[in-house]
Amino acid sequence: MFCENCGKKRIADEAFCENCGHPFPMIEKRDSSISEEINEPKIKQVEAVVKQEIPTLEKRGDITINGTEMQWMYEFSFWRNPAILITSAKVMLIALFVPMVFMFFISLSDGFMDAIRLSATIFAYGVIGMAVLLIIAYVFVGFLYGGKYYVLFKMDDKGVNHIQLDKQYKKAQALGYLSALIGLSSGNLTTAGSGLMAATKQSLYTSFKKVKSIKVAKARNTIYVNETLSRNQVYVSNEDFDFVLEHILNNCPKNVRVTNK
Repeated sequence: MFCENCGKKRIADEAFCENCGHPFPMIEKRDSSISEEINEPKIKQVEAVVKQEIPTLEKRGDITINGTEMQWMYEFSFWRNPAILITSAKVMLIALFVPMVFMFFISLSDGFMDAIRLSATIFAYGVIGMAVLLIIAYVFVGFLYGGKYYVLFKMDDKGVNHIQLDKQYKKAQALGYLSALIGLSSGNLTTAGSGLMAATKQSLYTSFKKVKSIKVAKARNTIYVNETLSRNQVYVSNEDFDFVLEHILNNCPKNVRVTNK
């Protein structure tokens, strides 16, 4: 600051100019306590807005909880968890059952016992052939995926979403089309439809209110959540298994059929 009378620069906080004696204007000192009292409500208001906009995330084992939504990643091991192998085997057995029944009826003219023997022989050879092909395919896919398959699950009070990661989505597409071709070649349209569906979707969502049955396979870390025409396999670690199962049961219809394995 400079003196208004002579232009001499003010030294420190002197009240008068040392050159001409002209008084300097007084500088009002702000009361810090008053400013704190004025700013404190604003600070609290800002903190409240920040807390509303930034959700509070909780952790329970491998599960991240954000309000009513939970999400977790599961590392599926092809060699330790046979859930996929068992499901594939069941699908193939159903596919094999169709030609067996067909052969039974067209051979009834040769006699009931002959029809049974023929259909049983076809079924036996079919089981052996499909078992060999399934094991070879499973080992091949296991090595293709590096022995592991990663799945992201998102779940709230309304349903659960089984999401394939982008890294494996293209491989899953190829396997889905392969499954469709197997279904068509065996005459099983259901298998073909499931295979085409798997090839064209990256996630499977199951609404809890539509669930008809639940199968619990804790030894395989798997909860099978079944609607009328779809089956969602929920993979959970040992630590979080009971917690996730309880959440699913609490949000499904009360009359849902539950089986343990």
